[in-house]
Amino acid sequence: KDVIDTIPETLPKDVITEEGFLSRSESIRALHFPENAEEVEEAQNRFAYEALYAMQIEALERKKEWQGNTQDRLKIPMDAQLIRDFFSSLKFTPTDGQKITIYEILQDMEKSKPMSRLLEGDVGSGKTLVATAVIAHTITHGGQTALMVPTEVLAKQHVESIGKVLVGFYNYCQKKGLDIQCPRIALLSGSVPKGQAREIKESIQAGNIDLVIGTHSLIEDSVQFNDLKLVIVDEQHRFGVVQRNRLTSKGSPHFLSMTATPIPRTLALTAYGHHDLSVLTEKPGNRSPIDTKVISPADRKTVELFIDNQIGEGRQVFVICPLISESTKEDMTEIKSVEAEFKRLQEGFSHRRITSLHGKMTPQEKENVMQDFKKNKYDILVSTSVIEVGIDIPNSTIIVIEGSERFGLSQLHQFRGRVGRSDIKSYCFLFTTNPEQSRSPRLKAMEKHNSGFQLAEIDLKLRGPGELFGRRQSGIPEVSTLSLMNPELVVRARKAAERFIGTSS
Repeated sequence: KDVIDTIPETLPKDVITEEGFLSRSESIRALHFPENAEEVEEAQNRFAYEALYAMQIEALERKKEWQGNTQDRLKIPMDAQLIRDFFSSLKFTPTDGQKITIYEILQDMEKSKPMSRLLEGDVGSGKTLVATAVIAHTITHGGQTALMVPTEVLAKQHVESIGKVLVGFYNYCQKKGLDIQCPRIALLSGSVPKGQAREIKESIQAGNIDLVIGTHSLIEDSVQFNDLKLVIVDEQHRFGVVQRNRLTSKGSPHFLSMTATPIPRTLALTAYGHHDLSVLTEKPGNRSPIDTKVISPADRKTVELFIDNQIGEGRQVFVICPLISESTKEDMTEIKSVEAEFKRLQEGFSHRRITSLHGKMTPQEKENVMQDFKKNKYDILVSTSVIEVGIDIPNSTIIVIEGSERFGLSQLHQFRGRVGRSDIKSYCFLFTTNPEQSRSPRLKAMEKHNSGFQLAEIDLKLRGPGELFGRRQSGIPEVSTLSLMNPELVVRARKAAERFIGTSS
C-alpha cells in the first residue's frame, strides 16, 4: 500500500481537476483495495480516459509532425466556379453530403500545410465522385494526383470510371470555351508490362501524367513524381501503416484516405485520430434499397427457385462462400467452399452460365473473370470474400452469402453493397449452416438495418474494436470496448489532447 503513493501521475493536473478524477495512485488503490463499488467505477473511468487520452496525444503528435512540413507549392486556391462546372458536367445531381465533403477537402487544400483527412462513407454513398471532383480541381491547378487501391480489379475499374467523368468534364469545359487541359491518366500495377511501366514512370517524373491510379506498385522507389500535390488511398485499412507512409513521403502532399467500412465515430477518432473526419451517410437517388433475408437450410429450394426466375429476367447473381476448397477439419465439413458450391450449382442450375473467383487466382485471371461477368457472359459468379470491396456491376441484383454466420456484420454489409447499384430491385440472402444460426440476433440485424453505421455500432458492441476490420496492420488500437462505447469520454479525451498539443506547440 505504501508503494502506491509513490506511483507518478500521468495525466496533467488541469485534466484531473476539470474531470474530477482520482489521482493515479488513488485509482490503483481503489482497484486493489476498494472501500465501495462507486470508488471502483471512478477508478475504471479514470483509466479508460487515460488510455484514450494517451492515444489522442500520440495521434495528434503524428498529425502535427505531418503538417509541420509546410510548403507554399501545396496551396491550391478553391475555385468554386470550377466545381459548379464540374457538377453541371455530370448526368446526375450530387447529394448535399458529397458537396459538403468536397468543400471540406478543398478548404484543407488551400493551406500550405498538408491535408490529413479520412473520408468515411457507407457502401454506395458516392466516395469515388468526391475523389473525382477533388482530382479534377487538383489537375486543373497543375498538380499531380496518385490514387492507391488494394486490388488490380479495382484499379482498372477506377481508371475506367474516373477517366470517363474527367473526360466528360473536359468536354463540357471545351464547349463552354474554358481553357483546361485534357486529363492524362495512367494505370500502374503488377500486370503492366515492364517496358510500358518504365515509360509510365518516366512520364510521371517528367510531369506528363496528371493522375496515376495503381496498387502497391505506386510505393516503389522507382516511382518519382514531378509535382505530387494529392495522394488518395482507397480502402485505407487494407494497407499497412508503412505502405501508406511510403506513398505519402513522396513530397509530403495533401493526403486523403477513404473507406467504405463504416466506423463508429468513437472508433474513428481513436484509430484515425491523426486525420480530420468527413462522413457520407446519404446515398445517391439512383440506389434502390436491398431486401435482406436470413435463410435456414430448409428454405433453400424456395429461394433458389426465386433466383432462377430472376436470372430468367436477365439478372446476375453473386454467391459468396467462406472457403476456397473443402476442409478436412471436422468442425468445418459443413461449411460451404467455392469449389463444392460451384459443382453443386452446375448440377442444380445446369441451364445457367456459372463461373468462379478466389484469392489463389492470379490478378489477370481475376480480372478476366470480372470483366466477363460484367459483360454478362455469366449468370452466376461463385466467389470467396475477394469480392468484398468496390466492385461495380449494376446488373447484378442478387447476392447469396453461404455460411453467413462466419462473417462479421461489417463484412456482410460490404458484400451486400455489391448489389443495389442501380434502380433495379436487389436482394441479399444470408444462408446459415444450421437452423439455429438463422435465428441469430446478429444476422437478424442485417434484415433490420440498411445503414452500415448502425451495423458497425452493433458489431462494435458484439465483437470489439479489433474485429471490425482486422487487427494489427490496420492500426486499430488495443483499447477496451468499454472506453469506445462511451462516446462522451472519447470526445472529452480528444478535446483535452487538442488543448495540450496546442499549448505545447
